[in-house]
Amino acid sequence: MLLDSFAWIEYFMGTEEGKRVKEVVETEVQLYTSPIIIAEIFSKSLRTDGRAEERRNFIVKRCAVIPIDEQIAVEAAKIHAEAKKTMQDFGLADAFVLASARFKGVKVLTGDPHFKSFSESVML
Repeated sequence: MLLDSFAWIEYFMGTEEGKRVKEVVETEVQLYTSPIIIAEIFSKSLRTDGRAEERRNFIVKRCAVIPIDEQIAVEAAKIHAEAKKTMQDFGLADAFVLASARFKGVKVLTGDPHFKSFSESVML
């Protein structure tokens, strides 16, 4: 399973949705992340409470990082182009997360409404 930025933020904030994420994080299931997610969490942490390094280290320790390569970049571009037809605010970062999940054949745990229509999504 790949936890997106939305899920990690809820986890680190300790919200009700974050408690559901915690249940997944504390299992033995293989978790994945993307460099895009690391960047989003790091940036958010720098802007809010300064715990960026601590969070990055935790995510990288708990998850396998899926490197962004040409194949994932092209898949992300296809996802982005298609999604923009119906969701004007669908971001390229979300497309990279989804492309990374597809590359590994895993689901994306998220609460981000942009992911609702994708079969790979598990909504919080």
